[in-house]
Amino acid sequence: MSDAAKLASAARAFVEAPAGCGKTHLISEAVCGHGTRRELVLTHTHAGVDALRRKMQSFAQSSKGHVVDTLASWALRYASAFPQTSGLRNPLPRTTDEWNSVYDAARNLVIRQPLRDMLRASYSGAYVDEYQDCTIQQHGLVMAIADVIPTRVLGDPLQGIFDFGQNEPVDWDRDVRRRFLELPSPARPWRWEDKNPELGRWLTSVREELLQGQPVNLRDAPVRWERLPAASHIVGQVSVCLEIGRQATCTVVGIHGMPEQCHFVTRHLQGLYQCVEPIESEDFFRSGARIRASQGPARAAEVIDFAGKCMTRVGPVLRRARDCYRSGSIPRTRQGEFSLVHDALRHVAEEDSLSAVIPALERIRSIPQAIMFRRELFDEMIRGLRAAVAGGGLLEDALWEARNRTRRAGRRFGRCVVGSTLLVKGLEFDHAIVLDADGMDATDLYVALTRGSRSLTVFSRTRTITPKWNKKD
Repeated sequence: MSDAAKLASAARAFVEAPAGCGKTHLISEAVCGHGTRRELVLTHTHAGVDALRRKMQSFAQSSKGHVVDTLASWALRYASAFPQTSGLRNPLPRTTDEWNSVYDAARNLVIRQPLRDMLRASYSGAYVDEYQDCTIQQHGLVMAIADVIPTRVLGDPLQGIFDFGQNEPVDWDRDVRRRFLELPSPARPWRWEDKNPELGRWLTSVREELLQGQPVNLRDAPVRWERLPAASHIVGQVSVCLEIGRQATCTVVGIHGMPEQCHFVTRHLQGLYQCVEPIESEDFFRSGARIRASQGPARAAEVIDFAGKCMTRVGPVLRRARDCYRSGSIPRTRQGEFSLVHDALRHVAEEDSLSAVIPALERIRSIPQAIMFRRELFDEMIRGLRAAVAGGGLLEDALWEARNRTRRAGRRFGRCVVGSTLLVKGLEFDHAIVLDADGMDATDLYVALTRGSRSLTVFSRTRTITPKWNKKD
């Protein structure tokens, strides 16, 4: 019996699968090749949903045979369908506490007999991917589902990089090994099989070393190593990123453990790379709230500040105007190369309507030689402004809806991107550049090292990297 058939026939089981070893393929084959009726497939990110759907399409399986969704979206939809019975308090959750109440509400439904019967009639079984990223509240919901229909969970504790804050993550030994039957783990590094098998074999050995708390030795590894100086290392990082990005004909990712450094590096990459942004970007929503709450010259200053977070040259071109607006004054009319930009900002300062912000941003976008390195957020701000102006609602609500549409539809990244380990986790690229391996803990480092299928470049101070086991060490 194949591994996929064993997984499909199990009543309650788990698979621990290293990165790049065919976990998505295994789930898809189990669902499409061995599913008896409609299967429920859950994961944590919309990028993961997109990957599963595309893999299942390769099996020529009708979408009627499965439902693929994020655990959060499915729980919210299920709880919202019966709000009184579930006790759902907020159908538009944003905060961690509000989302926790969604999982609790969905669990309240699943443990009730009429809803158990409905779940059993709707699905023949369930699969939950990336299980190491579950919180205890999500785990409670999954265990309730497992009491009703066959449930299989898959994951890798070495890829558990989410920071849950006050929430407790699942404990792999306590919550998975003791509650589910272990099935054979796929160990063949398929991601590198046809592109760089030597790299795949090396990464397999690195995983074992990290699990044993050993350092990663880059000597004689099939990896390009770049020394990271103690200071002023941005020049070297930029040079290598530009070199690889220009030479490669396929996808490239630069990876840093800190989002702020991702923005800093990308700003210097001449527009060749774009930043991968979180759906819940604090920069985005904070800027939107400030633009909406301000008026007059202060609003014009906020528009300039937001644009400066997304593109270059805003500071040098608009610094004096920004300082003037920030002081409560409107600069005198200026003629010259940037007169249209200044005219648009003056309209923002003189008008109450948010509609004036849209042409101001469009004018700022057209500043010659400016490089847009956070295009996704810039474009989403304009879409949110248009929706708020047309609908008459709060800008913050329109921005949330804009990001939620992106969340549901999925994102197609450009050929070259820079992102944090958290944001590129679960994604595959042809070439990966780890920008500061010394600053990563063991789980972040493993995720970063396993993103590139053709080549891997690592910046570190020495060829021996000794990561901490977790962020709290």
